[in-house]
Amino acid sequence: MKKNRTMKVIFNVGALAVLAALGISAYQLGTSKKGEIIQEILPMESVQKSEVKDTKEEASTQTDTSLVQAETDSDSVTAGENPVKEEAQTEDIKTASSAEVAADQAAGTGTGTAAGLNMAPELLFSEDTLMEWPVNGNILIDYSMDSTTYFPTLDQYRLSSGIAVQAVQGAPVQSAVNGKVLNIAQDAQTGTTVTMELGNGYQAIYGQLTDLQVAQGDTVKKGTTIGYVGTPTKYYSKEGSNLYFAMKKDGKPIDPIAYLP
Repeated sequence: MKKNRTMKVIFNVGALAVLAALGISAYQLGTSKKGEIIQEILPMESVQKSEVKDTKEEASTQTDTSLVQAETDSDSVTAGENPVKEEAQTEDIKTASSAEVAADQAAGTGTGTAAGLNMAPELLFSEDTLMEWPVNGNILIDYSMDSTTYFPTLDQYRLSSGIAVQAVQGAPVQSAVNGKVLNIAQDAQTGTTVTMELGNGYQAIYGQLTDLQVAQGDTVKKGTTIGYVGTPTKYYSKEGSNLYFAMKKDGKPIDPIAYLP
């Protein structure tokens, strides 16, 4: 019996030793695996955290850039740097200027806006200038400064410094050439009379007018209506309604027929 107890004790001690050895190995194995797992997990978490940090920094940089661009655009608009609006305003100004010039040209005058934009017709009359007839009609009295010509109403021969062109009363009288209204006067023989400067010392004189369309100082273009044929004065009662038309060079009468077609 004693021997059996001794054997049982030895067996139990050996079993405990084996179990103890096995427990230590299992503990070391478990600890090693946990360490490896932790080592594998930690780097991955560090990488993810690093990527998240980089993404946040990039987003912050983009946001800052957008804010700077927005502030720049806002400053540009505030400062009035609006090219579309400025272009539209420029076009409006151009359109308004063009309309005013066209109106002055249609009226045949160089006053107002057209004059300010140098749109007034040039006064460059010369010996080679060809005029237009101010009215269409037969010549009742010719120009004659070298010899006398007959005046029916006066029933006498006299020098004639201009021509009398037959025209119905109320017919429009057009400017024969570009000119500037120098003077408007009432003359006993030629009635309402308009004198125009043509340039280079030349003048044109229109008489027997009514309902003038021009004023002193106006610059008119060739072909512009300056008035209408009026009632003839008593000096032309037999000749009937007509336009008196004359020209001067440096104050001396010249033959207007030389410059008419």
